[in-house]
Order: sequence, then structure tokens, then C-alpha cells
Amino acid sequence: MTLSLCMIVKNEQDVLARALATAAIYADEIIIVDTGSTDRTVETAKKYTDKVYSFEWNDDFSAARNFAVSKAACGYWMWLDADDTVSVQAAKSIARLKNSLDSAVDIVMLPYVLTSGADGRPTFSYYRERIIKNRSDFVWRGRVHEAVVMHGSIIRGKPEIVHAKPPDKSSGTRNLDIYMKKVALDEPFEPRETYYFARELYYNGHIEKAAERFREFLREPNGFSVNKTDACLMLSRCLVKLGKKAEALAPLYDSFKYGLPTGEVCCEIAMQLFSLNQTAQAAYWFESALRAKPDIASGAFIDKDCYGFLPCIWLSVCYDKMGNYRKAYRYHCKARKLNPEHPSVIANQKYFHGLGF
Repeated sequence: MTLSLCMIVKNEQDVLARALATAAIYADEIIIVDTGSTDRTVETAKKYTDKVYSFEWNDDFSAARNFAVSKAACGYWMWLDADDTVSVQAAKSIARLKNSLDSAVDIVMLPYVLTSGADGRPTFSYYRERIIKNRSDFVWRGRVHEAVVMHGSIIRGKPEIVHAKPPDKSSGTRNLDIYMKKVALDEPFEPRETYYFARELYYNGHIEKAAERFREFLREPNGFSVNKTDACLMLSRCLVKLGKKAEALAPLYDSFKYGLPTGEVCCEIAMQLFSLNQTAQAAYWFESALRAKPDIASGAFIDKDCYGFLPCIWLSVCYDKMGNYRKAYRYHCKARKLNPEHPSVIANQKYFHGLGF
């Protein structure tokens, strides 16, 4: 099959070349749609392709992405953000995948890595629709946090796309402002949009409004189960921030209606119980987090530390507090193996050395 790389960009002169550095390995054509850059983004794009277009920005990411896809001439298209990176190894893997892909496949999901540890291993990731058959029924939807409406034959691949936003670059309130514009225009929200609107409210400090929107999403009969689980987790965090700790555990237990206990939820339950001085109960839930298996293929946000390092480091604290120093040390050793340079590990090592271990 042939593959078009489709990107929308704006003021990305500092990172665009990095994103396009390996594109020629896997893409048969590169399509860049500029939405109003005032720097040298367009000039940078033209070093890699002559298919550079302009699109008047209208606070609608889907509209811009669908315009880019409309220019694709290949059998499949792939998307990247300008601050994404594709390693040479991943690029070659995508090329092999492209050359061997069964034409019956409609969508290829690939891991999207949002954060990595000091050793370069992913710590927070999830699967996204990444390579899509070039058909009119595969379109982007949603003004922000846009996604392709998926159906048909869907497979999962291994090449990782890494989101590598520069640390000094922030989207500010852009996404929230777009959602607020939808509210002002009285535009209907799909369940997925309600969920992401709630997250934007939370991360921009509007905690009470975020809680309302998470509750609204959880009342929806539709919506992905993994988003429902995360909404329970986020609602619980809202309640803690609102000083309603007595109510905060209930949404976490409610999350079990949507699937097996996740490491993220188990750790959250454990930390809340620990804050209530219920140390033995906290240890139970940290151990439950260690037993949980991250469902990478589900599309959920996966915080890998919640399935290894985080419960180990906290179990060391819990068992130390309960006076079981030998068991506390065993969990410290497990945490040390997973992240030897973490400040808590270094501090605990000194502590346990003082105890004679």
C-alpha cells in the first residue's frame, strides 16, 4: 500500500524538521497544512515537500485535519502533530508494516508515548488510530481532542510515536477556550467531548465545573468504558481538591462497573486510604496495583509507574509504618531495581542502611 503523511501546523519552526526527519522512510507523500504561521514554519515544510497548503483557522482541529486528508492521494494516510517524533527504528518498522499490510485492514492503531523515564522507556502512553484507509467515511470529528470515527478492520502495531513537546511550550487555555466557544454557541457535545471538556476544566483549575462535567459524562449511556473508568478517577481527584474526601472513594469503587481494577485506580484508592491513616488497607490496594495488568490495547491512558514503581515505593512506606521492616525493605529493593536514581529510592536506601539492611 501507499501512505500519505498528513499534518496541520502553526508556528512550529523549532520542531517541524524533527518530526519530518524520518518521514521519507515510510511516507510516499507528505502533506503539510499551515493554519496561520507567522514564523518560518512554511519555509521549513517546503524543504521536505512541495505539497504545502494554507487553511484559515476556525477553532476546529477536525476541519483542518479533514482538509489535509482531502489532499491525500495514497491508499492510506497517517497523521502526526508537529511536536511528535518518529525514531529511525520506528520509521523503518512503519515502512515494513506498510509494505506487508493486508488491504482488508482499515485502521492501524499505534502506541502514542506521552512521557518517558530517564532511561527512555515509556511511562505514560496509549493507543491512537494512526494509519487510516483513505475513504470518505473515515473522518475526524470534534473541534478539539479530535478523533477518527473508527469501524471496520482494526489492528494494532508496535512502532511507537513519541509526543515530545518542548518543556517551554504550552497550549495554555486554547483547548478550553474552544470548548467554551461550543458552550457559548450552544453546540451539542458528544459523550467523548464532554469527557475531554471535563479534563480541560480540571487541568485549568476549574475543579467544581470539572466535577459537574465528569458526572454528566458518567450519566451518559454511551461513551468508551476506558473513558468512564478515567472519569471516575478524575472525579475522585476533583472531590479531594474540593475538600470532600469522605466522598472521594465512592467514584473509584464505581469504576469497577466499567472493567477490571486498573493500576491507576488501585493506586489512587491506596493513597487516599493512606492519607486517612488506614495503612493496612492502603497496602492491600497497592499490592492490588502490582497484580493488575495494564490493558495497553484498550486505548486507555496507561501510567506504567502505577503497575510497578509507584506501588513498590509506597508499599515500602506502608510496611515500614506498620513495623514490618523486612517486608518494607523487600519492596524498597523492588522499587530500586525499577528506578534506582529516583530521589525517594536514594533517600530510602540511606534510611534502610541506618536500620542495618
